[in-house]
Amino acid sequence: MSVRITRTGTEVVLDHNELANKGKRTHAEIDSYLQELDDAREDKPSLKDKFRELKDKDDEQDRQLDAVKSDVSTFQARLNTLSSTVSAAEAKNQTQDLRLSQVEQKNAQQDQAILKLQSDVSSNPNVEVVAARRDRDGRTFPSLKARLDDMQGKIGTGGSGGNNGGASSSSFDLQTPINILLNTFRDAETHNRSAYRQNNMYVDVFSDSSGIDTEKSSSFGIINGTVLPGLHDTNIIMSSPTEPAPYRVSSSSDTSDYPGWLGLNGVLTDYYYSNGVTPPAEGHWWQIDFSIPKIITKLAIKPLRISSGQYSVASFTLQGSHDDTNWTDIYAGSHVNTDSETEHNFTNTTAYRYYRMAKLRSHRSANPVIYTGWHEIKFYEIIDAVTLVTKAVNVGRSPNKIITTAEYTDAVTFDLTLDGTTWVKNIDLNKLLDTSSLKGTNLQLRANIPATGSLKSLGFTWYDDSMLIEMPDKEGGGRDQSSTKPLVDVVAATNILRNAYRTLECTNQGASVRHNLYADAFVNSSGVDESKSEAFQIRNGKFIKTAGVPFNWKDLGVQTASSTGDWNNSSTGFRPYKSNSTSPTYAVEKIADDNAIATPGGYTDYWLHSSTSADLFMKWVTPVEIYKIILWMNGSLGQNGHDYCDHQIFVKNPSTGKWEAVTPRINLASKTDKGVHGDGSWHYPINLDYLINEVKVTVWNKSSYMTVTEIQILQASDKNPVMVSKAIPLAKAPTHLLLDAEYEGNASIDLSFDGGTTFTTGFPLNQLVDLSTFLPGNSLVIRANLSDKAVLNSIGCIWYDKDTLPTYTDTVGGSSGGNIPGMIQVEKYGVIASPVSPSEVNITIPYTSNYRLPPIEVLKFAPGEQNYTHEIASFSSNEASNFDHDHYMELEGTLRLKTDYLIEMTEDVVLPSGNRVYSLSLDVNHFSRIEKIKVN
Repeated sequence: MSVRITRTGTEVVLDHNELANKGKRTHAEIDSYLQELDDAREDKPSLKDKFRELKDKDDEQDRQLDAVKSDVSTFQARLNTLSSTVSAAEAKNQTQDLRLSQVEQKNAQQDQAILKLQSDVSSNPNVEVVAARRDRDGRTFPSLKARLDDMQGKIGTGGSGGNNGGASSSSFDLQTPINILLNTFRDAETHNRSAYRQNNMYVDVFSDSSGIDTEKSSSFGIINGTVLPGLHDTNIIMSSPTEPAPYRVSSSSDTSDYPGWLGLNGVLTDYYYSNGVTPPAEGHWWQIDFSIPKIITKLAIKPLRISSGQYSVASFTLQGSHDDTNWTDIYAGSHVNTDSETEHNFTNTTAYRYYRMAKLRSHRSANPVIYTGWHEIKFYEIIDAVTLVTKAVNVGRSPNKIITTAEYTDAVTFDLTLDGTTWVKNIDLNKLLDTSSLKGTNLQLRANIPATGSLKSLGFTWYDDSMLIEMPDKEGGGRDQSSTKPLVDVVAATNILRNAYRTLECTNQGASVRHNLYADAFVNSSGVDESKSEAFQIRNGKFIKTAGVPFNWKDLGVQTASSTGDWNNSSTGFRPYKSNSTSPTYAVEKIADDNAIATPGGYTDYWLHSSTSADLFMKWVTPVEIYKIILWMNGSLGQNGHDYCDHQIFVKNPSTGKWEAVTPRINLASKTDKGVHGDGSWHYPINLDYLINEVKVTVWNKSSYMTVTEIQILQASDKNPVMVSKAIPLAKAPTHLLLDAEYEGNASIDLSFDGGTTFTTGFPLNQLVDLSTFLPGNSLVIRANLSDKAVLNSIGCIWYDKDTLPTYTDTVGGSSGGNIPGMIQVEKYGVIASPVSPSEVNITIPYTSNYRLPPIEVLKFAPGEQNYTHEIASFSSNEASNFDHDHYMELEGTLRLKTDYLIEMTEDVVLPSGNRVYSLSLDVNHFSRIEKIKVN
């Protein structure tokens, strides 16, 4: 192909060579042109830079577009999920509307039936013969008309199917939480527990003042677990200047050998004494810090009897202070020189935290300021009407319902607040209070106790919407298939037994048989066949391993001493052990010569002293585990005034370095009292969780001389403990039995029905066991085999024969879910049930019920006993394996929902930036809310 260019005009046309030469430029020319372009462009980007900028913008827009597409996909997925949730909620609402209509229709039918029956009863007086009906315990029931009126009231107050926080008066089991509170009171008293919270329940039995807001309460006195107005002894017994907490006692002469706290320690032979210490300008003082303000209006002083009372306090000034700095005179008293305790009554209307006995003077004619003191002093506080406010209990979220119960005398009233400011006054006890209108999460109660009243215990339980769930209707369908089964609620029966244990503990009773129930809390050995049991001792309500042979003192390398010396040696320090042949007569070494049997009438084989009291110390090299201490005082068997003495035994805790009493003070009946064994020996089982190498025995003189022959410490038995019960007579051979035991460590239980001849080993606990394959008999014996360190706290069983075993007809299917009336009650203690996975207890009421009561009342009674408290389950940690539970439940002493979940994530995509996108599957139906998600 060719191109021809035709041009008109007269100008000269350049040839192709000339045209070609036009394009030739030198490098210098080109560089100058480029420099000229750069100069003209100034700071504007070059074309290459513009192309690069456009490309970067394009890439960024692509990335943003990808992100938008991802967000759109996510939003679409969420929208689909939300749409599904809305559809499910609409379907659920339709179902609830249908059920609501059915309930309203049933209520209307029941109302009509009841009105008809009431009409029949009113028109036919003969029907009132129902009032004469009695049950097997002889109780008389109300008339049919009264029952119908009561049932109509219960149905009527149930509303028209609406929701009042999940519990209407017709569906909420009010008595169970009240009984649980009352039972918890008894348990707290038994174990001397301070105020405490458990799940959605709070109780205080006033074992101390830890649950009381002392700043908001008026003055109050707690006497033996009861809050009482009136004039009361503060009942403070000090064991050191700061013990028991929170009290503190001090004096201006605490540098002496007789510090201030010895004048308030409950021991009348001890005393506070200034002992010549130089006093402050106004004289010696003695003071106490009560930690809280008290109105003191009375003192009682036991005078010091040194030199016929010359050194005892003769005059004093009682002062009060709020800050331990500024003091106010309250009362100036003079004290007569007498052996008797003298009381001082005075007027005081101000509550002071600190009280001081100031300007102390004695009866001495010379130096009455530097010598003064007393044996014991008591303080009495006046308490009029009491306003007692509990400390705030954080309930997590505003509760909709609250139940309060209390045990009190006279006209005590109670107020309630959730915010500490707005009080609802004079609330009703033992009722389900609607508190939905109150705001706040800090629950407090205020008890207003009149001057003639008292308060023994106080408790409450609370519920929010998640804890109260309506009872669903029973549904079913299909063909009926019936069978007869035992009607025994294993959980309820177990808790009946455990309530029986607590009752035995509270009343200090031994093993008990009631109707078809046996229980033993080992308050004593009355239920134990000691001839068949092995290696056991009963200590503080516990069946534990007993002691074996005594330790040999010489092998332990014992050192001994007496704080007040002995007949031949007044040294108070430890000194090396000496053998019996070389130790002096009546020396302290005699109590550790491994010779417990003294020769009657002898004078050389026991420790002896004539003082008022003495402390005998024993210390050895290597700490050991002990199970029993035996104190022998059979020295001269009462000859020449060498008699038996009161005593108390202590051991030193190596971790605290303090002496701890392992026996109370034992006060003998007389100076010749030889003890229950009749041989001058006193045996004390010891149950410690630590090893010891020091023992102290304090003795008090009851005659001319105190004698101690030997102190023996016994090591563990080489056998494990075995508990064999005494035979329990049964009226008939049982067909079913439920066995329960409370223990620590390892234990196995065996049962015999022929009086202990043939045992079935490894009998299961907390199950209703069919005994049809067992050897029949009517003499029940329980055998518990414990491991070395095991502790058996209680044991019991409930049995049934063919006449007493409650049964029901189990109907499967049916057009209306079977003909058996039923009830589903949702547990309300720390459990949030969902429609997908409800937590429920199914209680079936048979035709053949022996109660002869309308079904609505059956839950209030237990077979054979009255006034028992029923719990759902205790869920103690050693029982967790007995329960089948879902993966989202935790059993660790309580039954609760898990709060922490570990969920594996999967990698979905890698972004252009290199970051990765992970996802996890979460079923929202299993959670009420999600508070935090942490990625590891």
